Amino acid sequence: MNQWKSWLQRLGHPEKPRAERRTRLGLTAWQTNNPASQPSTIKNISSTGIYLLTDERWPVDELIPLTIELQGLPENRAEDRIPVQVRVARHGEDGIGLAFVLPAGLDRDLLEVLVRNAVLLTDPKDISHTLRLIRTTLFLYRLCHEEAHAALQLLGGELVEPRPTIAMEIAFGAEKLLASEPDADKMRAHPQIVADILKYGSSAQDDLTRQLWINLFAASCHVNAIDDSNRAFVDLLVSVRSTQSLILVTACKKAMERRPEAGDAPSPRIVYTKQEMTRLTGISDPIRLGGEISSLFSAKLIEEPFVFSIYAATETLDITPTRLGLELYERCKAQRIPPHWPRDEANRSPTD
Repeated sequence: MNQWKSWLQRLGHPEKPRAERRTRLGLTAWQTNNPASQPSTIKNISSTGIYLLTDERWPVDELIPLTIELQGLPENRAEDRIPVQVRVARHGEDGIGLAFVLPAGLDRDLLEVLVRNAVLLTDPKDISHTLRLIRTTLFLYRLCHEEAHAALQLLGGELVEPRPTIAMEIAFGAEKLLASEPDADKMRAHPQIVADILKYGSSAQDDLTRQLWINLFAASCHVNAIDDSNRAFVDLLVSVRSTQSLILVTACKKAMERRPEAGDAPSPRIVYTKQEMTRLTGISDPIRLGGEISSLFSAKLIEEPFVFSIYAATETLDITPTRLGLELYERCKAQRIPPHWPRDEANRSPTD
């Protein structure tokens, strides 16, 4: 609890003894699972729930999925909308009172600060950031319950902009991927893996590498199970930079396309000319290009050793991925790995 108090103080807001209801013009909500639902105005909001101005009179205690949005933001982005589960608490003359059904372990003081910011801030960028932070907070607590604090502390001051923004983009991307799963609301994830993905993924400078982190995040989530089998792949992806991501993904994609149907047939080599590699990466400097390929070999992600002493004399570059490289590629395509592997697989090191 002390770590949350420290974060609240850093945010510059004193703790409150009870949830304080506040009103903000333009805050609306609609039924998430009802395409015909029309936005209704939120009369007031607190960390415990909302009062919605509507003609609807859902039965008391019924659970309703809602999406909350602030109208009038310059960019109407999906990540600025907050999906929540609410329980009908009471009926009023002009609407209904709805209580938030929050993920296990979510600290009310933290949510109170975030709600207050969303209501009182005036700068559209600050409001957008707070709405995304609320959405990310709810998502991380749904996955990790009370152990979500390790990931949230990164967003609360441990990372310097733009890394918190990138971390939230990664979380939103994973949430979007998981939303299509039939049991998305039952997904769990290892809290330290989630924290590491947000921490290291927030350093990614290009869209492709960020997408790999997003997919690895989604692949680390399982229904009612906490699995740490992706820990080694998080460590691997940390070492893969922008150009290396492009080379590795290209090599793995081609290797998968050319994979022989017969299980005992040798896999074809993935070979590029220097000119083709320059067109792929946009790098014409041979020393720099050689360094990128050498790094992939050092990480055991491509098979052929890269030797600078013979680099100048060769016209082709072999970037055939290793089994480990292909497995990292599969994980980063968000392929589900069952949390309980067969024993011989579970005991195998990813670097074997």
